[in-house]
Amino acid sequence: MKSSITRRVHAVAGALVVLGVVFAFTALFSYFIRYSQVDSLIGSIESDLYLRLSQMFAAEKALLTLSGITLSAGIVLGIIGAVTSPRHTAGV
Repeated sequence: MKSSITRRVHAVAGALVVLGVVFAFTALFSYFIRYSQVDSLIGSIESDLYLRLSQMFAAEKALLTLSGITLSAGIVLGIIGAVTSPRHTAGV
């Protein structure tokens, strides 16, 4: 019984870690794609507009924050699951 709970804890921890990495990749990919498109316009648009477009948007910042939270929660949950899991001993 305790083994199935431990497996579930490890599965949830792994899912949180993967979800955190996906969130971070999505936010950074979105930012880099937009920045690379706006960077070619430097000199043809006003500098104030360039600075506003080349900064990270609030949604990207929120996604990075969410990725940090889910990644941290997954790591902590994985460590807690590993510490509390029953130890297997070799039968003699």
